This record gives sequence, C-alpha cells and structure tokens, in this order.
Amino acid sequence: MTSPKNHISTPRALLTRQKMFAITAQILSLEGYAAWNEEHLCELCECSRGAFRYQFPNGRYDLFPAFIESVIAQDTRMVESLGALTPVERMYLFLMSMRARPPSADTIAMLEVSMAARGDTKLLAAIEPIMESANARVLGITTGQTNPEMLALRCLLHGASMYRFQKDYSPEGLNQMIGWILNFLPVPPAIVERAAHMVRARQEAA
Repeated sequence: MTSPKNHISTPRALLTRQKMFAITAQILSLEGYAAWNEEHLCELCECSRGAFRYQFPNGRYDLFPAFIESVIAQDTRMVESLGALTPVERMYLFLMSMRARPPSADTIAMLEVSMAARGDTKLLAAIEPIMESANARVLGITTGQTNPEMLALRCLLHGASMYRFQKDYSPEGLNQMIGWILNFLPVPPAIVERAAHMVRARQEAA
C-alpha cells in the first residue's frame, strides 16, 4: 500500500487533504458510513477523482487510516498541552469535558469507521494499529497497564461516545448522565480546574 504521506508535496495539496478530512468527518457523522463514497466526497470537496486518488491511491483504505491518525495526533497534542497527567486524570478530563462539548464530528466519524471495519478485514488491518495507539498516545496507558478504575473509566468514555448513535440522544441527556456518574466517582480535585482548560483546548482545535 502506498503511503498517503508521500503525496503531500505542496501547500495546496495539504489544504486539499485537510478539506477531504473535514468533509469525510461531515459525511460519516451526519449520514453514516454507508453514505461515504469517492464521488460524494469529491462533489462536496469540489475536487476531481484524480485529486483524491493523488492523495489517497488506495481510496478509502488510505484515507480512513490517515484521517484517524490526524484526529488522534490532534487529541494527543491537545492533552499534552495540559501538562503532566496520569492516565486516570486524562480519562477524567475527557469525561468531564464531554459535558460541555459532546463527541465531535471527528470522534463520531472514527467510531463509524471502526464499526464498519469489523466487516472489512482489509480496512481493519489498516486502522487497528492506529486505533490501538490512542490508549498510549492520548490516554497515556502503557501496554498491560490496567486496574478496575482505569477499565471503568475507559468503559464510561466509550459508552458516552456510543450514546451519540442512540435515537434518544441529546446533549442535555449526555450532560446529565455524566454529571450523575461523576457524583459517585473519586474525581481528583486538581482535575476540576484543568477540565475547563481542556474544554477550551478542544474548542480551539475544532
């Protein structure tokens, strides 16, 4: 498989690539995985199929891994900007920030691709190593590192994100649900203040 990175040669090509990522997130988050195809993407991006294939020679099998990598890299930079944090503190921060800012289009799009990859072995092989790297890069969890609190927080984060796909989803419901749960959890005192900084950082990155 040809690396998409080899096809970023000019500022214009980079801007086109970023636009393709943004439109991909838009399609997947609003219309679902089944709605994404090269023709639809190029129409919304106002670019040719040739421009798309120049960036991503293997189509979705190059685009989706590159898109997911860009989202994880962005989240990594954002959380690292908050200073030294333990994995538990990072997870509390993400959970608390979701009260003010529900899962973004990028997050929803990643989940759409992840679920679709269960039925596409080629896509799964392309995205799985990148998705698995998020635990270390974004949450700071090293291989084999776990305990009941960390596992519970990971499940809460995943469940809160997946709630976005339910028919009765609402930002208010998500906010209330997370608030109710946090009342029963031993939230580190220092995290409350940092959560506000994280919300601002996520809004600036959006």
